[in-house]
Amino acid sequence: MKLSLSALSLGLAAALVAFPIDTLISRQLTHQDGTIAVAQEQQALDLNLVGHKREVRTNRQGLPEVTWISLEGNLLQPAPRLQPGDVVRYTISGNNRTEQPISGLVLNDDIPQNMVIVLGTARVENGVAEITYSADAGKTYAVSPMIRETRPDGTLVSRPANPEEYTHVRWTFTEPVAAKSNVAGSYQVRLQ
Repeated sequence: MKLSLSALSLGLAAALVAFPIDTLISRQLTHQDGTIAVAQEQQALDLNLVGHKREVRTNRQGLPEVTWISLEGNLLQPAPRLQPGDVVRYTISGNNRTEQPISGLVLNDDIPQNMVIVLGTARVENGVAEITYSADAGKTYAVSPMIRETRPDGTLVSRPANPEEYTHVRWTFTEPVAAKSNVAGSYQVRLQ
């Protein structure tokens, strides 16, 4: 599903992904906060969010081969059903339609409920970005998020977040997105 940021009025771009229990999960693309959306609205950045299910098939040589099946489906081929344990790759891309570079681009994606991030799978394509994660619903981001807990004796301790506790992924592009070009970030999750 392709979304034009200029079509949003300070709202969030959302795409729907079908899940096996015939429910729909709303996925959100956000850029830092509402004020960034205004700046990018004027810069005509198109956003695209796609999901693909990982399937392992045996090739002609009898070796396992990974293929990615679109979650969108169509009239001829319905969207694949997801089962617990299935891996999905989400890719968010931003296309600069203008003749000017766009600086300070930040792409955020929330990790859907009932999904656990597969650590080490987040990537950036066609750009240079720092990839960080949140374990507190997008309030703070770090390369390795920490969870603060209070022990029974009242002392506060920090520990690394478990993959199940990650809530968001962020790509902070450190170089401008060139005119008439696109960048993308992807990551994988596993359905619980």
